[in-house]
Amino acid sequence: MQEQQELMVDFTDYANVLIRMLNNCIKEPHNHLAVYLMQADGRARLDFIQNMEYKFIELLSVDFMRASEDTIRQHITFRYTSMKSRLQVLQTRLHEVNSIVKTKNPSLLLQLQKTVPSPSSRNRYLTH
Repeated sequence: MQEQQELMVDFTDYANVLIRMLNNCIKEPHNHLAVYLMQADGRARLDFIQNMEYKFIELLSVDFMRASEDTIRQHITFRYTSMKSRLQVLQTRLHEVNSIVKTKNPSLLLQLQKTVPSPSSRNRYLTH
């Protein structure tokens, strides 16, 4: 790929180059553009373009292909499981902190519980 794209950077730095280009597009949208073109057959291309006032220079072009349904399902399952376990860890930590606060300063815990919306009211926002 490095030869095909005529990259001046090692492939190991490729991810960092992509991140830097995306950040440039965010920080300087008048100078750096990212154009994503998707075709009906599942292929796509992301072009990074720099506006040099008098001309546009294509800095990098990245080709994409649609992943299989099975691959997508695996990624979603992995991300969901990761987030679910992270939620469990955070809930456990919150319970531990609540226990400590309850022991050390029960009135503070009561104040905190009054300011935090109940789970049923939080779910109301998630279902819309």
